[in-house]
Amino acid sequence: MSRTANLRRQHDAAIDLVAQIAESSKAPESRDRAYRIAVLLAKLTGMLRIHFVQEDKTLYPYMTASTNVTAVTKAHEFQDEMGGLGAAFEAFAKRWSTSAAIARDFDQFRRESEHIFGALGERIKRENEELYPLADAIQPGEVPRTA
Repeated sequence: MSRTANLRRQHDAAIDLVAQIAESSKAPESRDRAYRIAVLLAKLTGMLRIHFVQEDKTLYPYMTASTNVTAVTKAHEFQDEMGGLGAAFEAFAKRWSTSAAIARDFDQFRRESEHIFGALGERIKRENEELYPLADAIQPGEVPRTA
């Protein structure tokens, strides 16, 4: 199994939850619909928090401890970029954490969710295509035993 297999599975699950939220957002507005969206968003938020911690505590240290200069550089690049998206997602999740907030302004929720989910989708795509292949390609001799 590759080093990033679990992270990739989490990406797949996040994409699925985003699709469910987007689909639910298109349906007629109702309290039940707002509740379903809030539950799905809570699941996505919890999963992403775990995902971000796993990257921060495991993946990035592994890559930056490597003697593979490309992997080190790419890991630093992605770490620097993630801070903004992570903070933006947390603010979004907090603002829309209740069904009452969503029901109050479905249109604003839709606009904000399109923006944040678009950025998240792009990030996932880039991690899958650029970052994770580098992590998986690092050979055991390229990382000190303590990493």
